[in-house]
Amino acid sequence: MLWHLLATQPEIALFTSLAIGFFIGSFKFGPIRLGGVCGTLIVALILGQSGGRISPDLKNIAFALFIFALGFTGGPQFFANIGRGWRYGALSFVEVIVVVTLVLGIAALLKLDPGTAAGLLAGGATESAVIGTASEAVARLGLPAGEIARLQANIVTAYSVSYLFGLVTIVLLASQFAPLMLRVNLRDEAERVWRKLGGDGALAEGQTPAMSPLAGRELKITTAAGHSIGEVEARFGHNISVQRVMRERSVIRAQPAVMLKA
Repeated sequence: MLWHLLATQPEIALFTSLAIGFFIGSFKFGPIRLGGVCGTLIVALILGQSGGRISPDLKNIAFALFIFALGFTGGPQFFANIGRGWRYGALSFVEVIVVVTLVLGIAALLKLDPGTAAGLLAGGATESAVIGTASEAVARLGLPAGEIARLQANIVTAYSVSYLFGLVTIVLLASQFAPLMLRVNLRDEAERVWRKLGGDGALAEGQTPAMSPLAGRELKITTAAGHSIGEVEARFGHNISVQRVMRERSVIRAQPAVMLKA
């Protein structure tokens, strides 16, 4: 009964995978936390056995939203890192070259088809955006519809298998093996960086607070009488803001054109 419902109403399977997946991803197993993406992937693999299929239009819209969210959140960090020096850019090039070289070498050695190789790249590098890009590329190869569907299915299959291993490997490398190889204490280093960035409240030379203190006051109008709210705010460089005016026990909405009285 449940499988039939999921097969005929794949939208239920979609939101069920999200709900259960994020719930599973919130648990921590030692140093590893699967997270909502990996948890959703695991649940979707199970519920996908029902045979339900999401419409292509919904998949395209969802992927477009994913790409938008990825760029919207990662864009500011990308340009901020570029301004800090060439090391971040060099590291990105090294990562791209190494990952692509490894995947191409494995694909040639094991004679993997393009779909499986693309899925291996997406999962091993934990880059979900590769799935949509690779699927679009496969669709433009001019192959028969059945062959395109097979290659696109291989992308998802290889991604699903390798994503979990890629995630676990990255977490273990960053939290366990890398500190041992570099002979550093990760907790001490994190605290050092935290203090360097002013996390303890102490400002380094040349630093200013990100947000100035805010103060709310109730003032009696004296010399500001006869001036508008806009004029008073402009006089102080708009560092003050009049929120409301009390006049004869009534509250007046603070518009820039409102004239103040003593």
